[in-house]
Amino acid sequence: MTEFKRGVAIVAGGSGGIGSQICRVLAKAGANVAFTYRSRSDVADAVTASIEAEGQKAFAMQVDHADENAMKQFVDAAVEQFGRIHSVVYAAGPHLALRLLSETTPAEWRNVVDADVNGAFNLVWATLPQLKAGGGGAYVAVITAAVEKVPMRDICSAAPKAAIEMLFRGIALEEGRHSIRSNCVAPGFINAGMGAELITKPGIEDWVERLRKTLPMKSFGDASDIAEAVLFLLSTRSKYISGQSLAVDGGLQL
Repeated sequence: MTEFKRGVAIVAGGSGGIGSQICRVLAKAGANVAFTYRSRSDVADAVTASIEAEGQKAFAMQVDHADENAMKQFVDAAVEQFGRIHSVVYAAGPHLALRLLSETTPAEWRNVVDADVNGAFNLVWATLPQLKAGGGGAYVAVITAAVEKVPMRDICSAAPKAAIEMLFRGIALEEGRHSIRSNCVAPGFINAGMGAELITKPGIEDWVERLRKTLPMKSFGDASDIAEAVLFLLSTRSKYISGQSLAVDGGLQL
C-alpha cells in the first residue's frame, strides 16, 4: 500500500493484545510504526521485533496517556524520527474489572474517564496539527460493540468508548476539509487482551459457552479480525468513508 511508504503510523496502546496485532498488520502493509506502551517493556520489545521483521522501522515509548505533555513528547519524537504522520490509531484503555454501576465508586469512574477518554483526546490534540501540516491522513479508534448493546457489568468500558466514538466523529466532521478521515472499529468478544482474560477465565466455562452460542456466528473473534478492519479504514481503499463505526462482533449488536 503506497500510502504507507512515507512517514509513520502511530498506535496508542501498541503493546496490548489488539494493539500489537494492529502494529504487525501495519508493518506488513509497509508502514513504519511508532507505538506507546504502559509498563511492560518486554512486550514492547517483542512488538518492536515483529515490526522490524517485516522490514519496517519501529519506535516505542512508555507513555501515560492521561499526561498530555508525555503524549506530545511521544508524538514530537515520532515526527522527528520519521517525518510525516499518515495514520493514527487509538487502541488503548485501562484494565477493567466487570462490575455493576451501583458498585462503582466516583474515584474508579474518574480514573477510567481520565485514562481512556482524556487519553484519546490527548492523542488527538498532539497529532492533529501534524496531520494537517502533512496534508491529511486517517484516524481510527478501537472502541467496543457495547456502545450499541451494553452488557451487564460493562458500563465502565461502554460509556468512555461511546465518548471516544463521538470525539472521532467530531474529527471527521471538522477536519474532512483538510483531507483527514476518522472512523471507529467496534470489537465484540475478541480472544485477545482483556477479552481473552474473560473468555479463558477458569470456573466460568459454562457461562462462556452459553455466551458463544448467543452470537449469530457462534464463535469469538481474534485480534487479526480487528487489525484488518483498522487497516482497511486507514488505507485508501476506504478513501470516501469517514465518521463511521464498523462493528466487528460476529453479529453481537443484532
